[in-house]
Amino acid sequence: MIKLSELKQYAKLHIKSQDFQGLDPQQVLNSIYREPTHDGEDDGAWDLIWIKAAKQSLKNGHVSDAIQCYNFARFPYPETDAQKKASQELVRTFENHYCDENVKKHTIYVQGKSLSFYTANLDQSKPCLLVLGGIVSIKEQWSVFLKAGKTMGFSVVVTEFPGVGENRLTFHESSHQMIGKILDYLSRQADVENTFIVGMSFGGQLAIKQALEDPRIKGITTVGAPINRFYQEYSEATVPLITRRTLSHVCNLRDDELQNHMRSLALSAKQIQKLIIPLTYIFSARDEIIPYSEKQFIKQNVSNLKLIEFDDIHGSPNHLEYIQKMIPLSVLKQSGSKNIKLKIILSALLMIENLKKRVGKK
Repeated sequence: MIKLSELKQYAKLHIKSQDFQGLDPQQVLNSIYREPTHDGEDDGAWDLIWIKAAKQSLKNGHVSDAIQCYNFARFPYPETDAQKKASQELVRTFENHYCDENVKKHTIYVQGKSLSFYTANLDQSKPCLLVLGGIVSIKEQWSVFLKAGKTMGFSVVVTEFPGVGENRLTFHESSHQMIGKILDYLSRQADVENTFIVGMSFGGQLAIKQALEDPRIKGITTVGAPINRFYQEYSEATVPLITRRTLSHVCNLRDDELQNHMRSLALSAKQIQKLIIPLTYIFSARDEIIPYSEKQFIKQNVSNLKLIEFDDIHGSPNHLEYIQKMIPLSVLKQSGSKNIKLKIILSALLMIENLKKRVGKK
């Protein structure tokens, strides 16, 4: 089992990306004294303490807090019975409070396994924005995009990586094809011929791989996607335990089977050189998961590249305010959106963020 210290360390990074309204997540973390429990006793157990916080948040009327508490209860993936129940409660709570005439849930089958996703603002005349997380993040975590679709002028799809949440697929060489199946399903409900993808971490790699085969994808924005070097240089000595265990889960493999499997997932230079659509890549210089050599591989082999680098760890959690504005602006620019007003607002906000950083350095 993953050690509590590592669970807390990585949970803190994800907490930074969430906006809690009625509780202090750090206080919840401080009250946890042991790993997720298999015995059902809640004396400081990771999963049960987060579940208790979720139930209290619901009583207090803070639904979004409850969803994120259930999210951390099952973090990084459901292993104990309590974590599995938390994952189910998370989905149930989200559907009960957020699914309506605009936000809908869909389930399709790929290779005989179910895959669920949410959509919003579906319109055949609007381009498609597909959002895909990595090996840890659930689709409900990216619900902000469901709300932003109307403002941005996009039909929005929010889904999950294989092995995460309600995606029953496993991560292998052809996992990227699930993206094509989603677009096929939505072909009469959105303009999928003009699809733009925001792929977080490992989700970005799936987006790139699908784009090499699927002309409907016109642009990709990613944060810390492993493309080649991560897989080629994969080793237990350099990849954090929590990442290795989570990869074992999404690949449905034992830890000792992972290394050879990772090699098979790498995109070669020859493959990625065929990527002609715009790729915005946000790179973290101190990434503890993606090796720094990945940056050089990307620069050497991606022709239509906008590379943004932060002196930060995986996902650049200390630069989230910048990233949260950069991502929609990237999508709007890639799509040639005529929403000039929104582009100006986002550009101005990014300038303010840059000024803040310059002032802070003085």
